[in-house]
Amino acid sequence: TQRVDERAEKGRIGRRRRRYLRDLLVMFNQDKKLALAAYNAGENAVLRHGRKIPPYRETIQYVPRVLALYERFRNKY
Repeated sequence: TQRVDERAEKGRIGRRRRRYLRDLLVMFNQDKKLALAAYNAGENAVLRHGRKIPPYRETIQYVPRVLALYERFRNKY
């Protein structure tokens, strides 16, 4: 059914996103801030800015917001 297909697709997308984030963590030597910045702005943006968080408002806001959620939920699962 369509509902089952949608759930399966969401699962595949989730796995791809996790794999991409894992790859970014490897690329940026386990630096969560840089990996999240790369996830949000693209790895080339982080590289172009000298392996620093790019000065994009969205990315500057995204990184601490996601890290706070990570800290909040990491011990719950």
